[in-house]
Amino acid sequence: MLITLLHALTGALLAAWLALHAGWQPGLGLALSCLVAAALLAALGRWLAARALPAEPGRLRWDGQRWLLAGAQDLALQRVVVALDLGLWMLLRLHAAPDAPPQWRVAGARGAQAAWHGLRLALAAHAGTVADGEAPA
Repeated sequence: MLITLLHALTGALLAAWLALHAGWQPGLGLALSCLVAAALLAALGRWLAARALPAEPGRLRWDGQRWLLAGAQDLALQRVVVALDLGLWMLLRLHAAPDAPPQWRVAGARGAQAAWHGLRLALAAHAGTVADGEAPA
């Protein structure tokens, strides 16, 4: 939802900037162009979010040695990177193998409930090993 909303806001602001830069006067035409641009970029954002974030839920688990993504099939992870931490919500980049593309997951306080604080501490303490050529987070 956040990706979709950010794309919509970007579309509206871009359309307003372009229209005002072109000399349009504020009015119905400007509002309509902002609305159309917001709808188009919101649709693009929704499509990108559906491609980037998997639909099936998983549970991230630390077993004392490594991270596991428990779902339909358990997946051992080499590295978990917190890409964005907003306090009650985190965007995680999961690395299963050095040559595999990373998976993106969203973790939230509402889903983790009482384990949220412990999850944030474990992620900070045990990110995993850094692959050759990768900059540490």
